[in-house]
Amino acid sequence: MANPSIVKKPSAEEKAERIGDQVLALDVKRVADWIQALVRTLKAYRMYLPNNPTLHKFQSDLEARTWSCLKEIGDIVLNVQQFDLLFEDYSVYHNAAREESLAFRFYTDGVRQITFREGLEPQELRGILEVLKKATDPTQGQDDVVTLLWERDFRHVEYVHISIDEIVEEGSGADYPPDPNAPDGGGIPWPVSSVAAEQEAPIQGPEETVVDRSDDWSPKAKVEATWDESSVGIQFNLTDQETRALNEAIRVEEERPLLNEVLEIVSAILKSEEEPTSFLESATSFQKFIEQALEEGDLARANELLSRLRTIAAKRAETHGEFRALTEQVIREIGRPSFLGQFAPILNAHPELDPALLTNFLVQIGPTAAGAVCDLLGQVNHMKHRRALCEALAISCKDDVDVLISRLGDSRWYVIRNVVYVLGRIAHQGVERALDRALHHEDVRVRKEAVRALGNIESPTSRAFLVSAFRDLDASVRVQAALTLAQRRDDRAAQSLWGAIQAPDFAKRDQAERQVFFEALGKCASDAFVPRLSELITKAGLFRGPNEEERFSAALALAWLGTPKALEVLNRELQSKKEQVRRSIETALETVRNAALGKGAKGPADDDAPAQESGPAEGTP
Repeated sequence: MANPSIVKKPSAEEKAERIGDQVLALDVKRVADWIQALVRTLKAYRMYLPNNPTLHKFQSDLEARTWSCLKEIGDIVLNVQQFDLLFEDYSVYHNAAREESLAFRFYTDGVRQITFREGLEPQELRGILEVLKKATDPTQGQDDVVTLLWERDFRHVEYVHISIDEIVEEGSGADYPPDPNAPDGGGIPWPVSSVAAEQEAPIQGPEETVVDRSDDWSPKAKVEATWDESSVGIQFNLTDQETRALNEAIRVEEERPLLNEVLEIVSAILKSEEEPTSFLESATSFQKFIEQALEEGDLARANELLSRLRTIAAKRAETHGEFRALTEQVIREIGRPSFLGQFAPILNAHPELDPALLTNFLVQIGPTAAGAVCDLLGQVNHMKHRRALCEALAISCKDDVDVLISRLGDSRWYVIRNVVYVLGRIAHQGVERALDRALHHEDVRVRKEAVRALGNIESPTSRAFLVSAFRDLDASVRVQAALTLAQRRDDRAAQSLWGAIQAPDFAKRDQAERQVFFEALGKCASDAFVPRLSELITKAGLFRGPNEEERFSAALALAWLGTPKALEVLNRELQSKKEQVRRSIETALETVRNAALGKGAKGPADDDAPAQESGPAEGTP
């Protein structure tokens, strides 16, 4: 016997066969799990209303499983039997209950094979669920499955079916002898028992030879087995040490990370390609690794692989300039809407993902993915992920805002609000008129975001739109416009605010709003406005209410102004003989001091930040 400490290593063919069996078993399990998720979601369709959150959870889980399964194994081809669905000759679904079995429903309607192609879109998956629900619902008459599939004409679903005549022939069977009493030309076949069949069979005499059909014969030569395994005993036994060594070698081989080895091989091939066609094929293979990392939620690996692809392409482009364009073509394919659109369930299922990695990955893809990223804004649940998406759009679309402007016509207010925020971050002159559309949106949150975005653009047009927002029907929009305009800190902004204060309808507004306008005036005015404000402290006539409110508002503006001339007026009036005047100035100074120390109330400028209110929690279907 050989040395027990030495274990024979499996050959390359044995390794490949074993790995192939493991991969097949894993694929069969993936498909079986996916069909179970499909059945669960179909049951949820029957139990819950379309807008039920539980149903949405089942739908999201099924979409994620479908996307992952198709990417892992490619097209899913299911062969249909009476009570089973087979994948690679393995049963991945079995249900003998005729009323509930999907396999029985497909089989009885003539479907013998159904294929789900890679690239199956979420709306197609929902359409398939509708077909299955309608086909298996007794209250809807159980329409023919083939007809329902034909009416939908799915792009990524194919099926093989047989005609009604063939279904009848399959059901009629071939073991029924003809009725002897039936007239020539056929009749209804009646089954007979095996005993009757034996009685009717002709009896062969000892010397009589039965002539069989040419395709029903057996060889006359008697074939005997040359190897009788039962007669051979155990040839050898492994010692305990050999068994442990063998198990350890098997474990090491099974845990060996093949993915990294394959990746290194593909990278080496990509670096050595000389022909454009071959380079494109290798880069496309590299693309699959990147997409797989995204499907698994591994943003760090996806970033690293995408960066490596760009590095290799840049190096090869030094001698082959056309390789750069081919690489960009492959990277654009990663940002296609059909792929990134299915990334939302993964982000929703993994709130722990680093948003910085998400932003960096989308920036590496470039502005061609902007449309798909805008779609994700309406599907992602977590605020930090939406912020990462907005950050990526602000960087990628810095020189091309047309795709963002086109999204201002979206029917979802939260998508428009995030797009407006991104436009404000980019702050391009020339988009003011596009933001004016958002300034007249029916949702007040969109209008407030449009005001903030206009505040980032320094142009006469944006200033005019901000002043027009003083007439908005909502007080919070007017307040936001005042504070935003005050950030300009010039006399033109102060003059606009003073004009709003002197407007006839200003006295009818809420007291808190009036005080905000005075505060904004103090933040952007100059000493030229000190005499006007000083006059308001000692005289009445602006408001219809008591003089205390007027004095306090004017003193508040001077306190926010804070120039030596303004402080001189306040110190002088602190010595006034009128208690109301002293109390108004003291209250104004205390308010400004508290605000400087961070003790003041939250101002409108600190209102909900972009992307905090948006998301499925507020209306995403």
